[in-house]
Amino acid sequence: MIEVKAPVRVRFAPSPTGYLHIGGVRTALFNWLFARHYGGQFILRIEDTDEKRFVAGADDDIMASLRWVGMDWDEGPDKGGPHAPYVQSQRSDQGIYKTYYDQLLEAGKVYMSFTTEEELAQMRAAAEAKGIKSFRFRGAERDWPLERQRELAATGKPYTIRLKTPLEGQTRFSDLVRGADEIIVQHEQLQDIVLIKASGMPVYHFAHLVDDYLMGITHVMRAEEWVPSTPYHVLLYQAFGWAVPVFAHLPVILRQDGKGKLSKRKDDVATNRFWERGYLPEAMANYLALQGWSYDDRTEIMSLDEIVERFTIDRVQASGARWNPDKLRDMNGLYIRKLPVREVAERMMPFLIKAGLVADPPSDEDRAYVQTLTPLVHERLEELGQAPELLDFFFKDVRPGPEGYDPALLIPKKMDAAQATALLRAAHGALNAQPDWSAGALEESLRALGEQIAVKPGPLFGAVRVAVSGRTVAPPLFDMLVALGRDRSLARIAAAAAALE
Repeated sequence: MIEVKAPVRVRFAPSPTGYLHIGGVRTALFNWLFARHYGGQFILRIEDTDEKRFVAGADDDIMASLRWVGMDWDEGPDKGGPHAPYVQSQRSDQGIYKTYYDQLLEAGKVYMSFTTEEELAQMRAAAEAKGIKSFRFRGAERDWPLERQRELAATGKPYTIRLKTPLEGQTRFSDLVRGADEIIVQHEQLQDIVLIKASGMPVYHFAHLVDDYLMGITHVMRAEEWVPSTPYHVLLYQAFGWAVPVFAHLPVILRQDGKGKLSKRKDDVATNRFWERGYLPEAMANYLALQGWSYDDRTEIMSLDEIVERFTIDRVQASGARWNPDKLRDMNGLYIRKLPVREVAERMMPFLIKAGLVADPPSDEDRAYVQTLTPLVHERLEELGQAPELLDFFFKDVRPGPEGYDPALLIPKKMDAAQATALLRAAHGALNAQPDWSAGALEESLRALGEQIAVKPGPLFGAVRVAVSGRTVAPPLFDMLVALGRDRSLARIAAAAAALE
């Protein structure tokens, strides 16, 4: 097992550029589990330095998504803490980053670059024309004295601040997920990256690093896509003379077919979509924990407390994890079936309200009725959002015809409309004569009828099922009749028979 020295401090630092990707929740969860396992702190920081892609309200979506899965944070935008503020634009406004890039300018570790975007594009095109596959920018200003850089800047000419990447040598760093071997990058493969934009706003490479240092982050656990950028970050730590944190780059989450990363463009990955569809947070947390980590080769169903107790970084795999929505749905269904009926009824209620089937707020009668109906669908639910579709005929009138279901569904195979009509009228008579409106008594009545008229239970029960529900697949017939009640059940059967006539 990899030795981890406590206390640990980790962070999740998303950009508010839209809804939170479910892969981001997985990254946050691994950080949170790591902190809770080792008794450390988990910090939430909003990195909103990308002004062009900023989406108003995205920070609220981020926090709601994390809380939904069951995570909390020790310091953050809404909680404050000793290193506030926890929003990078606010930190930039306070001049926090300027202090540090001024320090690097004085030390000659960074430089002012006056190359425009147009000039940069021309350089790339020229390199491509020469057959250079990977263009690596090195600005001429890197060799200028700082005084000359400042003189040009004083004229009002826009500039960025770039890292003065060494031309020779190599940078080494370790990664907990990738084992004991060091990752070695030759400096000739690097370029002078932008750290501060012309607007004065720091980019991720600079701002996150200063914040991680000031906030005492001990372990940087982030997505695998940041591995190629890590040499630059190590060089920056060295430029400041700061200790380098421990890195752990988490495996990418692949699409179900294994071809490429789970993406916003191609896949349903918005975290809020999952709670809108009725996924349980405990099921989602369990599934996400298994996206790149496992306790052993057998155990899959675990509570969040159990995962916290078992979560160690040596069990995180380096290879990509494959997203499987079918498995997630199955796991969610399993969690729903583990819940008691009363709780399932309560968790279904918001979906029934949204569908207009139940009043908002629901009355005591509504709650009691939904609880009565819940056992009929409890075993079939894979998403709570399926409840309105499965149960709507209990709340709405069901009629055959243009505005309802197709009357042809009432006709069993090898029968015609006249035969089906007679069958439904016979069923209506048998049920109407039954004084005991319980599932057992109703089943006994229809089975006796089937024997009397020489019709097998399948066609008979199927016709009655369609008559009362408007569908061929529905909850168990006799439980359904009990839940609908005598009057509504008989009225629907009579209406079905009349429609066939």
